[in-house]
Amino acid sequence: MTLLSIIMPVYNKEEYIDRAIQSIIGQNFKEWELIIVDDGSIDKSLSLCKKYENEKIKVISIENNGVSNARNIGLNMSCGDFVTFIDADDYVASDYLENLYQPQYDFIISGLSKVSKNSELIDTIKPLNNGVIKIDDICKNFYKEQMDTGIYGFVAGKCIRKSIITDNSISFDKSINLAEDYDFFLKIYNKLDSILFLDYSGYFYLIGTDNSAIGMSDKKIDFIKQIELQNKTRTFLENHNSFGENEKNLYMKRVAGYIYTILINCNCNSYKSYLSDYKRLKNTIQRVNPKEVNSILIKVILCLYNKNKYSLIFILLKIRRKLGR
Repeated sequence: MTLLSIIMPVYNKEEYIDRAIQSIIGQNFKEWELIIVDDGSIDKSLSLCKKYENEKIKVISIENNGVSNARNIGLNMSCGDFVTFIDADDYVASDYLENLYQPQYDFIISGLSKVSKNSELIDTIKPLNNGVIKIDDICKNFYKEQMDTGIYGFVAGKCIRKSIITDNSISFDKSINLAEDYDFFLKIYNKLDSILFLDYSGYFYLIGTDNSAIGMSDKKIDFIKQIELQNKTRTFLENHNSFGENEKNLYMKRVAGYIYTILINCNCNSYKSYLSDYKRLKNTIQRVNPKEVNSILIKVILCLYNKNKYSLIFILLKIRRKLGR
């Protein structure tokens, strides 16, 4: 019987994959299936996964198209009543699934343990809440807790009733290359009445591995998508009457940083290209509060942005680039 489906996307994880799979095979809880989606690995990952293939462990190989696509394929293949995600460079304690599988609840969040390549504990992140908490109460501290720990966005340490996903046509957005997991779960939070939080951290999240989004260059990140994600968070919290002054300040500070990063990464050698990026940004957010920013240069640019002085911003950015700042 399959009660719980585990989805594992894999891309060039030959160094870690054996430990990840072995940690699942060694679970006390046995009513699981593991769906491994190899996302076009060019190392030995696929052949290492294939040696474990059996009636409980399914392995599929696809052309490289990103982790969101791989997870969506895994979701579509899954047969369990519940779904959880384990990444190929991470591993879990032997009691992980038995703690996480709580079928009387729709959604379960536990903590996680950040570890080094040598399995040395770096940090432990646990939910601020404990037990069954209503969404309205979660929202009161949601934004700050997410900003401080990221716990609501990690795929790690979460178990979801699959019908929540299928009934609401929820999937990972393939156009997002950073925080796509947070975007996915934010859609789910909008459909929940409550969440069960566990004071438990049996998921071991490996820090400093290859292909990690942590080291992604700013130029590879679509920060307009990140602003849209902040806007979705704002809407979610407003719907639960939990977007107060503290949340507004956190939001403005984050969005202001994104706007500045987008502008300084614009192509200042081409006014036409710059203007295209600027207009796309303006269509996403019209104004931002520069008071939450310390840098004088950033404040000036944001004030000009609020007044739609795009030509002056372009000139300032060109001067900044020539000065090497």
